[in-house]
Amino acid sequence: MKTDDLIAALSADVQPAPAGAIERRLLLLMAPAAALVLIAVLYWLGVRGDLSTAVLGPVFWSKAAYTAMVAAAGFWLLNRLGRPGTDSRPPLLVLAAIVTTAVVLAGILLATAAAGDRTLLLMGSSARVCPTNILALSALAAPFIFRGARRFAPVRPMAAGAAAGLLTAGLAATLYGLHCAEVSAVFVGVWYTLGMGLAAGLGAIIGRFAFRW
Repeated sequence: MKTDDLIAALSADVQPAPAGAIERRLLLLMAPAAALVLIAVLYWLGVRGDLSTAVLGPVFWSKAAYTAMVAAAGFWLLNRLGRPGTDSRPPLLVLAAIVTTAVVLAGILLATAAAGDRTLLLMGSSARVCPTNILALSALAAPFIFRGARRFAPVRPMAAGAAAGLLTAGLAATLYGLHCAEVSAVFVGVWYTLGMGLAAGLGAIIGRFAFRW
């Protein structure tokens, strides 16, 4: 049998996957990932003592909006990178705009603050543990996200892994806000971004192997 005939015979009964099936599977797996991260926040870190009043103010939701947008951009980027021939520039530009806005805002606020306030704005009370906490929470969510993303077919496994890492980090950082009482946009722009960046870097390493054809 000729090679072309063999390929035709093997593919004769193959049905195309329903549109959006991979995305729906990934979204479904985000639910247990979020649940596990939430359990870790509740029983390992603990929720902030003023949570009931914090949710009534803009700072809590501003932090959540930033990290949730990073997660959404990571999802979009992973979807594009997981489909050969699809342009990944739109989600990359959106992601760059989100992160750049947060970092530039942090820089402006820090530069214009009184000299005596800058250390507190930057370091808060948890700068030493914030990035590692986000990274640890991201690691809890990662197995679910990477399992769902394995249905994709990325031609750049490390880039897809970084996108999956951003998705897990955005999810983890959003729920981390239930514990973190920092109110400074400078703190969020620096340390939350660093934590999510570390998760993206680790995701790239994992993706090199997890998404290899």
